[in-house]
Amino acid sequence: PAAPPACAAPPAAAAHTFPDGTTRRTLATHSLPGAGGVQPLASAEGECAAFERAAAPFRALVAAATNLFAERLSSSLRARAPLLVAEDGTEFNSLHDVSTAGEHLEHFHAYTRATPSSHGPASPPTIDLHTDQGIFIAFTPALMVSATGEPDAAADAGRFEVGLADGSRAEAHFDPDSLVFLLGDGIHQVLPKDAAPRLRAAPHALSAPPTGAGGARAWYGRMVLPPKEAVIPASLSENRKTFGTLRAIMVEATLGGVEDPEAMSLGCSAPDLRPTHRELSACEAGTIFCWDRCMNTTEDRGVWYGVSDEICAEQGKQLQCTDVRGHIYNSSYDRHGDYNPNCVAPGAPHVNSDFPTLPGYPTDPEVCNQEAWDAFSATDGFEFSTALGPRGKLMWNVVEGEGGPAIESKMAYNGLFGYTSWGLRNNALGAGKNGMQGAWVAMALPGDDYTLTGGLNLSLPGSILPYQIDEVHSRFRYWKGSGQPDSAANQGRHGEPIPTVPDTLYNKSIHATGCFSSMSFTGSVLGEEAITIDGSDNVIWAANVENAYVESHGRSNRGIVVIEWRTGATEFRDYPPPPLPAPPPPAPPPAPPS
Repeated sequence: PAAPPACAAPPAAAAHTFPDGTTRRTLATHSLPGAGGVQPLASAEGECAAFERAAAPFRALVAAATNLFAERLSSSLRARAPLLVAEDGTEFNSLHDVSTAGEHLEHFHAYTRATPSSHGPASPPTIDLHTDQGIFIAFTPALMVSATGEPDAAADAGRFEVGLADGSRAEAHFDPDSLVFLLGDGIHQVLPKDAAPRLRAAPHALSAPPTGAGGARAWYGRMVLPPKEAVIPASLSENRKTFGTLRAIMVEATLGGVEDPEAMSLGCSAPDLRPTHRELSACEAGTIFCWDRCMNTTEDRGVWYGVSDEICAEQGKQLQCTDVRGHIYNSSYDRHGDYNPNCVAPGAPHVNSDFPTLPGYPTDPEVCNQEAWDAFSATDGFEFSTALGPRGKLMWNVVEGEGGPAIESKMAYNGLFGYTSWGLRNNALGAGKNGMQGAWVAMALPGDDYTLTGGLNLSLPGSILPYQIDEVHSRFRYWKGSGQPDSAANQGRHGEPIPTVPDTLYNKSIHATGCFSSMSFTGSVLGEEAITIDGSDNVIWAANVENAYVESHGRSNRGIVVIEWRTGATEFRDYPPPPLPAPPPPAPPPAPPS
């Protein structure tokens, strides 16, 4: 579908003018891996809303074709696995794995130029030879449309050239009903040099035609990016940057920041070409590039921010992407964060550190040794237990509780007490974060009076309470039961106060040392979700051992295990795996002959 001119004009669309006088207006959106899925246009109102509805089946068709292309290309390649590895050890073994785990940027472009100059071979192109930064791009051949949005298949849509391996150029002609796949420079960053057959990113150039009054050259492309958490292979970079960091650095350079020479060189494997950094940062009007995506500055995914360039300017401030402390996002310091559009004073600091750590972090391995952990996590008094990854244990009994059968539980964790938590996975189809979003959990906290900027007050007693994780937002301040005040900084979705939750747990206790922590409680219901005591549950668990800000647990301190409560049967479902059993002691040497 071609965007109607009113939708492809400011303020809905971001605009860029090229040296030859061609103006490109962009409606930008994206699709996220996993449950995140297809994301809407940020300015889906009026004609843009109608366009988005019309575009939905088209986008779904392109997504299916893109998945099939990645699958078929993977099956034809011979390359050693894994292709990429994340910082936490997650492996991406095939090109299809890489494609499905990465974000897909989607752009609807409308090119206009009133100057009636030639776009023949002798004329300078609108966009000269370049490679796309993604692994590959799927695009539709350009289509000329009138001021009313009517297509004109017979009209000249310009000249599209491909740079060949011998240095020459060839004009490409496409079937108007085709979907074209073009490899980008990311393919060289993902595949090892000995992969076969050897693939080549396709440099290409565009010479846009003049357009009639109100008409435009319409084009759609879907760029497939590597997983942002994957580390760039050591053969390309010794600094262990992630692809998410690389993208953010390029965006900063495009938007006027300071260039990182190594990152910019990684953006293109050939010295005489350039990657399209602008394609990675094209956010439509009313949005800001924040934490690796375009966020709406007014309301985004149900959270009200209520800021804009104009609003910030009236306050003598600037619109920036910041963390909860008001520190501006810094791509050179790539961390799992909580970033949002915000008005900040000129000269506000950039993020250059994690949240303050817990007293005693990191722990002393000579004191917090295996013997001490075995004693702390002993399962005496419990009929059943299971490992929670390599660092935790959950132990339980089925008992007669206050209103019938209940679970008497204890969760022990090897690390300082930032929080510990276990709960019942949200098994609804499409539940985000692998069933974490929307789940009911019990969580132990080491303090009280939580604030965004100060975390928990550790001088106050801790607690064990039930919570429901928000169905859209993972941060603690959005959880049902978090008790956050009704204020601008601590409101929930759509700005309403966070609902409270009845405390369904009893016989609660917390035990924390300078090495380990545990929470114990009894109950048959977590908030509003009953434990399936006579059956089994998908149990999710998590812990934070670094800070008191109820922040991310990271991939190594969370997981899923299926538990059959009355029999003790368990089945590991998600990373990290439980520890391997200790090897048997060596056999004693044979006795010497007498």
